[in-house]
Amino acid sequence: MLEHSIIEELINFYNHSFTIIDKHEKVIYWSDRASEIFNMEKSEVIGKDIKEIFAEDKLAILQTLRNNEVIEKKQHMATKSIYVNLKSVPIIIEGKVEGAIVSEIDVTEQKRQEEEIEQLKNQVSFLTDNVKQLKNEEHFKNIIFKSSIMENLKNQIKRAAKTNANILITGETGVGKELFAQSIHNSSETSGEFIPINCGAIPKHLFEAELFGYEKGAFTGANKEGNKGKLELAKDGTLFLDEIGDMPLDMQVKFLRVLQERKYFRLGGKKEVSTHFRLVSATNKSISELLNSDDFRSDLLYRINVLNIHIPPLRERPDDIESLFYYYLYHLSKKYQTELRYADHSLLNNLRSYHWPGNVRELINVAERLVIFSNEDQLNNNIFDQYLVEVGQSDKTLSVPNLSENLNLKDYIHKVEAEYIKYIVDQNDHNIEKSSHDLGISRPTLYSKMRKFQF
Repeated sequence: MLEHSIIEELINFYNHSFTIIDKHEKVIYWSDRASEIFNMEKSEVIGKDIKEIFAEDKLAILQTLRNNEVIEKKQHMATKSIYVNLKSVPIIIEGKVEGAIVSEIDVTEQKRQEEEIEQLKNQVSFLTDNVKQLKNEEHFKNIIFKSSIMENLKNQIKRAAKTNANILITGETGVGKELFAQSIHNSSETSGEFIPINCGAIPKHLFEAELFGYEKGAFTGANKEGNKGKLELAKDGTLFLDEIGDMPLDMQVKFLRVLQERKYFRLGGKKEVSTHFRLVSATNKSISELLNSDDFRSDLLYRINVLNIHIPPLRERPDDIESLFYYYLYHLSKKYQTELRYADHSLLNNLRSYHWPGNVRELINVAERLVIFSNEDQLNNNIFDQYLVEVGQSDKTLSVPNLSENLNLKDYIHKVEAEYIKYIVDQNDHNIEKSSHDLGISRPTLYSKMRKFQF
């Protein structure tokens, strides 16, 4: 008895757990350390078939018993949440395998730390890749992407920049149309400056003076010395007309003449001014919207839309979200003089799954909030959850028809079906593949029902 007690003390002296099974695969020994690691008392384990305790495919000790082999494994997943380093050896008596013994040391915390380090390395790798991209692609230094769709777009822009053709950039608000316009200017051989003008931000009565400039005394309140217009400032450079769809109709006629003749008059001037510039325009409207609009001339559209570059919204290029997030996270951390914090998988998955109606501009806003309000070593996912509540994106609830509507059974079932399908489709941000899977119906059936319920 004393000898057994001494052996038990020696076993417990080490940080290893020990488990022994007999040739019938039943547990005959379970050390105190094994109880600590796996949170199971000896009474729960001794005498039981080990396959009742652990998943068979996780049991190295069984493989040892059955194949008479020594097994060593590093960071072996013993359970869903426990990782161990182990060594398993057969117990051989008189040439026969009578059992097996496994020694294990808990490395779960080490595994967790290594995963965190790996995630931090990935963040550094993203930043390093971005820095390399900035060095190698100086003209595109402010455009961060990882997706193939944006790589193709960049190549398209490179080809467009080599020409003098007028370019129209289309895309939703916040996708970064001005950044692309600036990149086109940087990539071109123009010697002048990049001159932006937001057509939607200039009062109608000041538009002509802003674009063409004016002579002294041209109108009440005018600068006594006169003023150069954007056309003159853009000489031998690039004129960027943002939100060109908002240009006043009367100005469209005058600007069309400039594009045709490359000449114009200053407001109040009598001398014709010659000009040469690269024109890049942008709009958040589609080409068809502009063509069908009574407020935009089709002949001007044909002039400005020689080459069309469409920037897809962020929701259509989810591969770019993580790279953009890390890029702005890095720069915002420098701006606010905070440490670059760790973003866990949960936050990154939430960022990827959000549909970003405000595109990159909205992503920058979220990154800034996270940098400012996160106090711990890692970014606080709750801050993003609160943001979703603010913008009304966390309240996608299922609406059920009220019984007081006095619907017959057929109409009630019809309405419930419509509401439920709409709820699932909205929950999945109109991902038809996932929605059909969640509903347990085929994609054609889902499309048919969406047409039936008109959404």
